[in-house]
Amino acid sequence: MVEASLSHLLRLVQANGRFVYAHPAGQPRMPLNGYNMLRHCGTLWFMLRAVNDLDLDLAPDARAALGRAVEFAANMFERPLWIRTPSLALVTKGAVKTGGIGLALVMLEEYRRALPRGLDEAALPLGLETMIAGLQAYALAQIEGGDFLHKRLFSDGTVLPFRSDFYTGEALLGLFVTGNTDPALLAATEALVARRYGVAEQSHWMAYASCEAAARGLISEARITGYITELMEAIVEHDAYRARRMSTPIACRSEALTRFARLCDQWPGRFPEALRAAAMRVTDENLGLQLRWYADGQFWKGDDDDKVQIDYIQHNATAFLNLWLCL
Repeated sequence: MVEASLSHLLRLVQANGRFVYAHPAGQPRMPLNGYNMLRHCGTLWFMLRAVNDLDLDLAPDARAALGRAVEFAANMFERPLWIRTPSLALVTKGAVKTGGIGLALVMLEEYRRALPRGLDEAALPLGLETMIAGLQAYALAQIEGGDFLHKRLFSDGTVLPFRSDFYTGEALLGLFVTGNTDPALLAATEALVARRYGVAEQSHWMAYASCEAAARGLISEARITGYITELMEAIVEHDAYRARRMSTPIACRSEALTRFARLCDQWPGRFPEALRAAAMRVTDENLGLQLRWYADGQFWKGDDDDKVQIDYIQHNATAFLNLWLCL
């Protein structure tokens, strides 16, 4: 399942490194309109994780496709002059979305892990460490009031009113996986955990971020275990998301549950065995539903829409990859 999804995504990488973003199921040569760089980076995170976690030996053309896609994203990094610390921002349509910074970081961290497998850093416009440090600096500069600012104009840094349910968790995860332990970051994380940010929304990005913080010992054990327990209980006990009959809302919960199960295995004795068992039971039910919208490495939107989009594949296939790591 994971390898088929990876293979399909590799076929969608064009000569310039941009994906065929969306197409009708079974018809990848009929591209649909639209593009989103956050989803570009998130999709590459899955693809590179699949290569690393499954220990895949890619053919030269597959390695080249991955390199082109990472280079396409890296070419969109620009230096914001209104931040004193040297930093980099992923700029799209004249704006910077903090979630994009987080997803660019997780993408680059997986690319760094994949370099020994024959991927090449030389094609990137800046050194890998320089890009990671610059993106980290931008993300840290967005911390304000125990949270992150979510969107700014690139030209002058004007803060825009837009808020996303996803960006805070994405930024936290990107900073954690690249090893950042800045005191302001940890203080913001403590504040977010204390007010149960993301629990009501069943946020899979906060699940990833909180599990990463727990595994790295960044937050007090009692506080982070209480937060993760409440987040998992919210997903296990409330399944209204299934009624939408769409693959990705279900897949995102599956991702959260399987990341939690991995944490239980990595960090034993901190959570009730019954909660891990419940998480795996709900995951099994969810994955069965997700398969209704799958064929040939492609996941489509849901019952009433056969559109395949790169992030639909990312989230659904990542849930299966996470499950494989739990077995």
